[in-house]
Amino acid sequence: MPFISTHFALFFAIVAVVNFLIPVRWRLHWLTLASLYFVAVGGVVYLVQVLLAAALAYFVALRIDLAADKPKKQRWLALGVIALIANLFWFKYASFFNESFRAVAEALGFSYTVPELNLILPLGISFYTFLLIGYLIDVLRGTKAERDIGAFTMFVTFFPKFVSGPIERSKNLLPQLHVDHAFDAARIAAGAHLALWGVFKKVVVADRIAPFVNEVYANPQAYDGPTLAITTFLYAFQIYCDFSGYTDIALGCALILGYKLVPNFNRPYFATSIQDFWRRWHMSLTTWLTDYVYTPLTRQKWLKVKFFTMTLIGLFITFLVSGLWHGAAWTYVAWGALHGAYIVVSLMLQKPWNQFARQIKLDKAPNLYRGLKIGVTFLLVCIAYVLFRAESMNDAMYIYANVLSGWGGLVEALREMFARGADELTLAIAGIIVIFLADLLQGRAASAKRPHVLQAAPARWALVNACALSIVLVGAFYGAQQFIYFRF
Repeated sequence: MPFISTHFALFFAIVAVVNFLIPVRWRLHWLTLASLYFVAVGGVVYLVQVLLAAALAYFVALRIDLAADKPKKQRWLALGVIALIANLFWFKYASFFNESFRAVAEALGFSYTVPELNLILPLGISFYTFLLIGYLIDVLRGTKAERDIGAFTMFVTFFPKFVSGPIERSKNLLPQLHVDHAFDAARIAAGAHLALWGVFKKVVVADRIAPFVNEVYANPQAYDGPTLAITTFLYAFQIYCDFSGYTDIALGCALILGYKLVPNFNRPYFATSIQDFWRRWHMSLTTWLTDYVYTPLTRQKWLKVKFFTMTLIGLFITFLVSGLWHGAAWTYVAWGALHGAYIVVSLMLQKPWNQFARQIKLDKAPNLYRGLKIGVTFLLVCIAYVLFRAESMNDAMYIYANVLSGWGGLVEALREMFARGADELTLAIAGIIVIFLADLLQGRAASAKRPHVLQAAPARWALVNACALSIVLVGAFYGAQQFIYFRF
């Protein structure tokens, strides 16, 4: 059920109204039923799949909780994690590895006749698999296993975050399921404002950029360097407005119902390094990978290496996992590896770079230095986005090989791009400016430790009315674009 649809708008309105009309003791059951319906709309098989995974995790968590000693707890954890990963692997990666093995075998001159696998990726499987694995590890580390099966089902299937996160943590959401959430007009207004802001990002900006990006990346060989570069920069704004827009809608809807989900974005394109970028982008995934992949890797005892070396190895492996988690394709693996390489190299060069910056007195011009770091970080992120968006490694390599050519025709490339839709691009750019001005104001308010200027009632309502009017008048509702992260 797409968030940007009449079906979802009607569904959510009914869920919210009924939620606050029925007695408090029934609300958790009502929201659980609503969440199960939301999943079932995508396909009954998806509902069965997630309920089986949830039942497995529920049972294993209880066994971990009741186990007499740590070795038994660890064995139960291993069983649960292996089963969940095997489930994810079969549906998301079996075809990918099957084709990879076939290609390697054919390259070596061997015959590979394993049957073709045509598996349908279950809705939200990457997100709820990580949620369940994190939950089981938390139980091993001392969190009390959830006994209320209704609350646990709600924890797994809560519809605002089910399809594309954020990846919730048991310590955040589970306690909220045992608290009565009374009607609060101020909270509901805040949630509605946040959701509306998310819709604005999606339909006014992201969906308006999408046709330009889709056209170029469908056949990059037909375009020269300026068009490839400009399109990649546009994609950076598309994916930010698309994914953060989805997150805003999810957090806003949850807040209306009384639940506060973990944040997922914090002005990522104002990051001053790749490390800083990942502290701001898809934050729930970053913290999950830090807690359950990177930290265990760096604390292991069997590999005797220096801690700094182990840190670099752990970071690189963590980003490989991140790349593979995003998609079953070598482009995603390469994208994760590139981000891992960025961070490893930056840590290795940190001291000499700081010395160089002091020698040329960059540290004496902090605003210029910060602006330079933001610009370089954004450029590196965009370079990696080529791998993330390209249809194949061949397309990505073509873009990298040709993106610096033909810049003498920059004016002509811009003219051709605007000829394909001047009004569309102008509106998209205007929307990007509005969004980044809001991000800039938020950042300045945070650094000054004072309320965001847009939190003032007149400014907030002016923004809300402007967003609503923009959505109605210039929203790109043609050819409804699926949220990018729905495919993961």
